[in-house]
Amino acid sequence: MLAEPPVARLPHPIRRPRSLRELLRNPPRPRPPQRGRQPPHLRPQRLRLPHPRLRLRHRGPRSQILSPLVRRLAKEHDLDLAQIPGTGTGGRITKADVMAVISSGGARPVAPATAGATAPAIAPAQPMPAPSAGIGEEVVPISHIRRAIAEHMLASTQGTARAWTMVEVNVDHLVKLRERVKAAFQERYGIKITYLPMVVRATVDALLEYPDVNARLDGENIVRHRFVNMGIAVSYDAGLIVPVVKGADGMNTIGVARSIADLAARARSHQLTPDEVQGATFTITNPGPYGSVASVPIINQPNVGILSFDAIVKRPVVIEDAIAIRSMVNLSMSWDHRVIDGELATRFLARVKQNLESWDFAGDLGV
Repeated sequence: MLAEPPVARLPHPIRRPRSLRELLRNPPRPRPPQRGRQPPHLRPQRLRLPHPRLRLRHRGPRSQILSPLVRRLAKEHDLDLAQIPGTGTGGRITKADVMAVISSGGARPVAPATAGATAPAIAPAQPMPAPSAGIGEEVVPISHIRRAIAEHMLASTQGTARAWTMVEVNVDHLVKLRERVKAAFQERYGIKITYLPMVVRATVDALLEYPDVNARLDGENIVRHRFVNMGIAVSYDAGLIVPVVKGADGMNTIGVARSIADLAARARSHQLTPDEVQGATFTITNPGPYGSVASVPIINQPNVGILSFDAIVKRPVVIEDAIAIRSMVNLSMSWDHRVIDGELATRFLARVKQNLESWDFAGDLGV
């Protein structure tokens, strides 16, 4: 009897084909692609940028310290601070160093390439199209005066360590004095008497007592002024201007009143000379006539402080354990914490407060 030939066995059993219904119920899952090693030239490269602290060359113990003003000027004029030598203490880059490069027309040099990959070039930003007026809107170009005010105020907020302090002052006797003499004063001197000349006189005395408030910061030095040129903020049709009462420490109340009246009138008629808006050692702003009861003014650099005299209002106050109605005013000061500390600012304002509450201005007004 012949033996049956061996049956060949396949390594994998043959499965019957799946029906269409099974395929629709359980579709086959795609296999994940096999991950192979890519050639080095096709692998993604990680971009390595230098650390910000390494971009500036070490040129002294203070070469890495940059003020916000220096950073802003460098950004606006596209300057590479790593290429600007610092002349300040310890190699620090000062505003004068940056301005010297700007005035010389220096452009930003190319920074040295760092080890590794090169940073991709960034296309310059395209200027934004001029806005068009919509329904009920009006587009007004910024005037050169408005632009100058904006730049000066922005530079102050970015370049100073501004702090603020306020005291409350009882000026009841000043209100009664002004009511009593205002008609005779105007008839005799041809100008109206306001509270501002009295505030100036009281402030001048405090500035001479605390010279660090009557100062400016010059690099690594504090320059104390032994005289007082008082800047007076004046609002006019083009914006805001600060004419300066030169030599205010040598004037009485009548002289200060005449000087303020003359400068304010010529400021509003656009007749001030450039010298009359320069050289202030301290500034006073007076938003009180417009109804402000508390304000936080921006420091008028290079001054380190600005005083705000707000509106005089009648309020109930406690006097010797009794409630009385008195004319009160908030006197506040914005000050640069780089030069002035809180104790000094409070002592200064307390001195102005004491002067306004205790001085007898009747004899000084000459009526």
